[in-house]
Amino acid sequence: MKIFAKYMSLIALFFAFSACDSELAIEPEQSLSPDVTFSNEAGAQAALFGAYSATQDLDVFGGLSFVINEYMADNVRFVGSFPTLQEINNFVTIASNTSVQAMWQDHYYAILSANAVIDNVPGVVDAGFTEAERKQFIAEAKFIRALTYFQMITLWGQPYQVNNGNTPGVPLVLKAGALVGEIVKPARNTVAEVYAQIEKDLSEALPDVANNFSAADQTRGRATKGAINALLSRVSLYKGDWAKTIQYADAILVGNNLYALASDYTFFDANTSEDIFAIQMTSTDNSRTGSGGLGGYYLPAARGGRGDAPMSASILAAYGTGDKRLSSLSITGTDATTVSSTFTNKFKDGTTNADNAPILRVTEILLNKAEALVKSTNTVNADAITLVNRLRTRAGLTPFDAAQFADANALLTAILNERRLELAFEGHRRMDLLRNGLPLRTSGATGPISKPGDPKVILPIPTREIDLGAALPQNTGY
Repeated sequence: MKIFAKYMSLIALFFAFSACDSELAIEPEQSLSPDVTFSNEAGAQAALFGAYSATQDLDVFGGLSFVINEYMADNVRFVGSFPTLQEINNFVTIASNTSVQAMWQDHYYAILSANAVIDNVPGVVDAGFTEAERKQFIAEAKFIRALTYFQMITLWGQPYQVNNGNTPGVPLVLKAGALVGEIVKPARNTVAEVYAQIEKDLSEALPDVANNFSAADQTRGRATKGAINALLSRVSLYKGDWAKTIQYADAILVGNNLYALASDYTFFDANTSEDIFAIQMTSTDNSRTGSGGLGGYYLPAARGGRGDAPMSASILAAYGTGDKRLSSLSITGTDATTVSSTFTNKFKDGTTNADNAPILRVTEILLNKAEALVKSTNTVNADAITLVNRLRTRAGLTPFDAAQFADANALLTAILNERRLELAFEGHRRMDLLRNGLPLRTSGATGPISKPGDPKVILPIPTREIDLGAALPQNTGY
């Protein structure tokens, strides 16, 4: 049972982005009002599930953001025919790019859907709706808002390491009132301000969410204490707060029997103990991913996909001999240009795009902690090596030995390589390079692409948003 598929239509009944040229403008699409929707607990729950459903959209977590984050870096050789996606791949994006506009708009749709729950649940009149349930619904909505804002700030804002976050981020819209016919001209908050709001939302939500639910898809597909701690670990890592990265990682790794490293690579789309949080998808969600879900982009035509995103020569060369992450999780096929290529097999459904989108899993948390241990101690940290060796053993590779690393930088390079191979095609690579001051590509027609702070390593603010007169200065280079 994947629980969110049927709720997108409900949330669309009372909130929709306007098609006209008005400011970040959202107006009622039909007559169903928030007063009606939030008239009882059942309506409030439907609105919450609708907010989860909004994250399934192709332009949010349904596939496109994963692929863009991989091919803007060096894991994917993008050969798709969509001009707007080719622009991004070739670093010649223009601010009127319609794919970028759709991503911006649909991220805010998910955020504003979460805002509706946060704002309206306290006023629901229903004797059976307990205070604990109200707090949980609000906390889950704050998790959705935080997760979506975090993806936005990595796509449209420079890494935190650039000027300590004092660079333009994205507008923080924290009220549902913006949805009900009001005109909004939000300014761009700084990257640091957006990070602070994300941490605030997650910290406030943590006490009120459940540890787990009765069904596996709910435990892995709804906000839990594990999901919030895992996201806080990633946020802290990206921010450069090593102590908190380790603290939140340990909440997953130490004494928590809900999560465990899988013994092999069959856990994808299975809601196992390896998964901490995954966007739950079904074949009925295809209307929100179209033909471009994860499988649609990553698989060849013979497997129902389009063959747009085969593995790059760079990542193929990075896998060691006998690495099960390659042998178990890849297939060969013909790409969109009819060239025989290697593709990831993490996402197996190219027809209906029903694969869950893996957002947070145990593998990442091990790597978060390992990286933070090395950076905080500036040593060839033995505990970090032990953590990474758990992954290398699973991959069928020889464990690392401290003697093979000349210094902390050598170990860090090895950890980042393991991170690349473990999390490949899940949307991590671009930011892992940028936040470590590394170029996105070092060779090819568009390489070398510069380091953080340089033009076009982030997406443009859509022309439409700037033309509306809001205080949205354009990113450099657009």
